[in-house]
Amino acid sequence: MACLFCGFASGKKREHENGHPFMKLKETKNTLSFLSIDEPYHEEGHTLIIPKKHHKNFEDIPAKVRAELVEHAVKICKALRKRHGGCNFLLNNGRAADQYVPHCHLHVIPRDKKDHIKIEQWRRKPMSLKRFQELTLKMRKLIS
Repeated sequence: MACLFCGFASGKKREHENGHPFMKLKETKNTLSFLSIDEPYHEEGHTLIIPKKHHKNFEDIPAKVRAELVEHAVKICKALRKRHGGCNFLLNNGRAADQYVPHCHLHVIPRDKKDHIKIEQWRRKPMSLKRFQELTLKMRKLIS
């Protein structure tokens, strides 16, 4: 099977790449969640949520399934917040955004103060008012 996550969704793949068994956390008609084998050092519960059907990019998922995916993420967030101070909700959409498995998947990462997880690591630079306005207009044209 070419796609790891399609294998999990179909039941044909029963193990993660490291040999751990695949175990579902929650399943809906169109979505599935399970623990990631990539766990942040100080936290537990890094969860992946996928559409059962193969969609490489978030924007390719039909609106109804995308809404179900987000509602599934809400349930995972609520569960993690019972034991943690917060969580990050991440989507690596495309290879340039570090999407390693080419099947759209959402990450829900539990967070607590001083957990030393560094998600936002890009260097920031100040933006002039002129640049901000130009970029806003440019983005509006791309969106419409």
